[in-house]
Amino acid sequence: MKVSIRVLPAGRDLKVKVGANLREALIASGIALDSPCAGQGTCLKCQVKVAGVNQKLTAQEEEKLTEEELRDGWRLACQVTVEVPGAVSLPKIEALQAKVGFGLLGEEIPLLPNVRRRQFTLDKPALSDQRADWDCLADYLEGSEPGSVTAGLSLLQGISARLREQNFKGEAVMVGNNVAALDPPGSAAGVLGVAMDIGTTTLAVGLVDLDSGQVITLDAELNPQITFGADVISRILYMQESSEKRSQLQKELVKGLNQLLLRLCRNAGRARERIFEATVVGNTTMLHSLLGLDARHIAVAPYVGGLNRALCLPAEELGLQIHPRGRVHVLPSIASFVGADTVAVMLATRLSRADAPRLAIDIGTNGEVMLATPDGVFTASTAAGPAFEGGRIKYGMRAARGAVSSFQAVPSLDYTVIGGTVPRGICGSGLIDLVAELFRAGVLDCKGRMLLPSEAGSSLAAELTPRVRTRGESREFVIFQDGAAEVTITQQDVRELQLAKGAMRAGIELLMKEAGIGAGDLREILLSGVFGNYINRAKAVALGLIPPIPLERIHFIGGGAMDGALRALINLEERTRADQISVQVRHIELSGRPDFEETFLRHLALGE
Repeated sequence: MKVSIRVLPAGRDLKVKVGANLREALIASGIALDSPCAGQGTCLKCQVKVAGVNQKLTAQEEEKLTEEELRDGWRLACQVTVEVPGAVSLPKIEALQAKVGFGLLGEEIPLLPNVRRRQFTLDKPALSDQRADWDCLADYLEGSEPGSVTAGLSLLQGISARLREQNFKGEAVMVGNNVAALDPPGSAAGVLGVAMDIGTTTLAVGLVDLDSGQVITLDAELNPQITFGADVISRILYMQESSEKRSQLQKELVKGLNQLLLRLCRNAGRARERIFEATVVGNTTMLHSLLGLDARHIAVAPYVGGLNRALCLPAEELGLQIHPRGRVHVLPSIASFVGADTVAVMLATRLSRADAPRLAIDIGTNGEVMLATPDGVFTASTAAGPAFEGGRIKYGMRAARGAVSSFQAVPSLDYTVIGGTVPRGICGSGLIDLVAELFRAGVLDCKGRMLLPSEAGSSLAAELTPRVRTRGESREFVIFQDGAAEVTITQQDVRELQLAKGAMRAGIELLMKEAGIGAGDLREILLSGVFGNYINRAKAVALGLIPPIPLERIHFIGGGAMDGALRALINLEERTRADQISVQVRHIELSGRPDFEETFLRHLALGE
């Protein structure tokens, strides 16, 4: 039996089977619902207001939600079983307003794209020359290399009419050796390409004029797969349930990319049909998801995926809405948890050419660490989890309007909110600032324990600890409160950050141990990723997130993965370098090391 559920504010009426899970029913209907924990009831992000449907609270809801939230009808969609008709009010999910890297790290990259124009003027057919239309064009384009030019059936089906319309003159748009389009002579239509960085949380796309090599514009959006889990393991677990769910994840990802492409091109006044090539980077799981590959073996020892090599394929096979005969070039990965995004960062930073130890860190849901030494490059992946991007944090959110992005406790309490509005939550950079400052002030001890006023050990802590309150057996620090509206950081939030910090720092320490160097040997540390660019360097060092070196040696490099993808789009030689990087680096699998757990536990502590 099915019952009717009214979804507000969209005003949609859904027919939902009695006994169905509300979260799963909403997702199946194409309704976006932020649920980073993939329905485990731990992230608290799938809160909806419910009238009817099912009024029986689960033990998890009674524990996790406040009295005020329960009184106002808020429920966790993943905990609600549909029993009767009713209405569900969805919270507003704000679009991501992310900044991505731009400018290829200041280095001039020669223009040598895979997409190029070739002008042609053919002899008109005659009794003395009865070669077929395609044969004439192919002969002209091949020159002294017979058989080197190809074309797809869709182009060949229209070639005769096209050549006669253009009086046997024009410009062939070549993607590699394949003729993708035939433009009229002197065509003003642009030849475009896109670089894509497919992150676990964020999708970023850069649009490039391949005639000039100019980066026209960049944009970013939430990865729609966030609905199915905040981290790659959650996504792998979801897709391994059935081939249908694997296909669903792929379709959601491609749909998100197409929507982002449409917005990007509209804002730039360009046509998607003039995009002839895309270069793609991302972690190994995201690339498997994009290609519809079976990723289940990535998550279990010996952690072997289906593909690490570079791959070039027609865009239409993926459903990517660029030129119908456009191509997609996926850069190579290194290992199951060190993907093409890491290769792209190393490509952009020229890390493999280091003459002194250099450390690069791509901070996100998955933290990739790259250590370059004169003897070679070492890489490792750390499961930092979603805390840096607001996941599993009570008031955690992404860097959007209303997020606390920076915080100071000394000499007085102050914070910055994105958009200058009333605080609604805390983003990753704000979380690091909060924990670092509360530790410095003595509100948190080195083990991360939040102290009550009676436990304060300094006058500064005594001024701040009145903001610490207890809820059951937990404690939380009140950042903002205005009537029922408030933003706090809880003891559990601190623990989540400690876990992320411990994993990240353990990866760094073990790579340095493998290379036989210490923090003092590092010439510089490069911080990459959308989130990495907003970290306060001093507080990250004070917290123990990154090794203690002089702050002037710590540099932000923007979206390093995007910069690498742009390089590979603009210059074919960069793709060769990417292939070389992927096979030359030395990957260190942290999970198999007996010293990982000890190092991880040691770096859970706050401070250095």
